[in-house]
Amino acid sequence: MTIKGLTAEQGRILHAMQGLLPLAADIAQARISLVLPVTEELEARVLAGLTGNTTAAGEELFLQIYAQAEPLTRVEDGADDPAANGAADGNRALVPVPLADEPLSVQTLRDNQVTEGMREFILGQYARMKVFPICDAAGACFAAAAFEDREADVVFWDATMDFLRNSTGVDGGNACYRRMASIDGLVLVNARNKEILAANNAARHIYHVLGVGMLVGRRTNSMDIHWNGVTEVCSTGEAYEEEIRQKGLTLDIRFLPINDSSDRPRQLIAIIEDVTQLKQKDEELRVQSAMIKEIHHRVKNNLQTIASLLRLEQRRARSQETRTALKDSINRISSIALVHEYLSTQGTEEVDMSSLGKDVFRTVLSSMGNPELQLQTAFTAQSLLLPSQKAASLALVLNELVQNSLEHGFEGCTQGTLAVDLFETPGNVILRVTDDGAGLPKDFQAGRSKSLGLKIVHTVVTSDLKGVFYLHNRTDGVRGTMAEVILPRV
Repeated sequence: MTIKGLTAEQGRILHAMQGLLPLAADIAQARISLVLPVTEELEARVLAGLTGNTTAAGEELFLQIYAQAEPLTRVEDGADDPAANGAADGNRALVPVPLADEPLSVQTLRDNQVTEGMREFILGQYARMKVFPICDAAGACFAAAAFEDREADVVFWDATMDFLRNSTGVDGGNACYRRMASIDGLVLVNARNKEILAANNAARHIYHVLGVGMLVGRRTNSMDIHWNGVTEVCSTGEAYEEEIRQKGLTLDIRFLPINDSSDRPRQLIAIIEDVTQLKQKDEELRVQSAMIKEIHHRVKNNLQTIASLLRLEQRRARSQETRTALKDSINRISSIALVHEYLSTQGTEEVDMSSLGKDVFRTVLSSMGNPELQLQTAFTAQSLLLPSQKAASLALVLNELVQNSLEHGFEGCTQGTLAVDLFETPGNVILRVTDDGAGLPKDFQAGRSKSLGLKIVHTVVTSDLKGVFYLHNRTDGVRGTMAEVILPRV
């Protein structure tokens, strides 16, 4: 019987089991294979109890592995298999297995009963094997689930099979159904009386640290265990996750229901993860983040204090040249302070240049506005995250370019337009500042300019940002200048 020969119901059952097969392998600590007959002839021979590994024509008979999963909790040496974690559908050939290699699976498919025994997987080496029938609603056995492990601890195998049979309708995207780690504890609970039926070594060790000597036989609502999640799952029939803190340990516990025919939990599988160290590291990171934010906040305040002192000096200065130099310095300090303000509030070492650039642009315009100039402005930017050091340098460059345009670009003009564009191309970040002012003199050479602002731009762009800087008259038929900064994205 091929996959296309399955009924819709049987296909849904296998598909649901396949989705939870890796987690089931972790719970059982065993390799699990979903096995099917290959052909209608083989199915008929199996059900009829006929022996032999070949057809009447002498062709070898095979079973097919629909899906297979290895446990993260115990991975077998040399257990590499082409069907591991595989998925089968009507358009993909399944992994064939010679009939002679799977006598227990054949017996389960034929008798619709659980079979147990040993299987020789390498010459002279054996593994414990238990095969469960997979049936549809009518009770017809159409597939088998084979559990296999060399160091078998079969205490959870029956519960795991019940878990797989209960998988139809389970939301595989639910985080509760993620895979286990090798150090996670595992506990089986009777849902009716909340008694612990079984526990693995990891679970026993965790609760031994908490002073609980024996887990098996205890009730989960006792004072020394007190799992509220069991009650939650019993009342809703759905998986539940909770975090508990006890005697210095932080435990994350997932409760997975194994429902009965009435869709009420009959048993629960509890997966216990000790997240104490993770929580401690998270707390350390939160403290460090708070400290870094506080440092940025203090740096911002100190820069603003320096800017305030310079404003006092600016008011007292008698020379216009001195006042202009102080005003330029104030703008530079304010631009850098804006970077630290963003870092003090965002809690990250990356800055969104679209927001920062807009604030720098507004700050320069407000401090250098000329009432005799009717200026139209535009700021356009893509959302662009840059490391704080690069963001600070680019903010300073933007400050200098806008200042330079306002100071020198509109001499003799009564109106004009100033536009800033910040965007990203593959591999580069580009900053453009464009005006429609008087333009550059014909003999202008940026390298020979005495402007301190342009020297700052050139130094910062080439040394700090490892980019290039261009300043030239516009070439789009409009009078004015265009300053362009191109820097690598990385």
